[in-house]
Amino acid sequence: MTISKQRFDPALMRLGAQHLEAFALANPDVTLAVLTSGDGFEVAAYPPGQQTSARIAAMSSSMQALSEALTREAGLTDNRNLIIETGSGTVMILGLASTPPLSLAIVAKSGELLGKLLWASRNLGAKLESSLRK
Repeated sequence: MTISKQRFDPALMRLGAQHLEAFALANPDVTLAVLTSGDGFEVAAYPPGQQTSARIAAMSSSMQALSEALTREAGLTDNRNLIIETGSGTVMILGLASTPPLSLAIVAKSGELLGKLLWASRNLGAKLESSLRK
């Protein structure tokens, strides 16, 4: 077990891993799903053991914070997600209403429809939020 993973409750890590696995299996164009702490550490990832998941966790946490600051500056409220589209795929970052603060980073191939990915990712976020409240 890595040092960064030791900082989280094993039950939180298992719960996150189970939800991420179910999400990725139901959305085959998703190549990586990472549950990230507010300070940029990987809580859980699917598929597990990916070298990039810790880096994606750190960057997505920073991007989430930056998108929240940008929306505040723009006079907008309730930042829900950040979407980065490229010719080869999409990265979606969603903040979760949770304590401790968590976010999701979803990476998908270009074959995934953006609307479907957004819908599925928001459903995953809602499931995680509900599970964390229990």
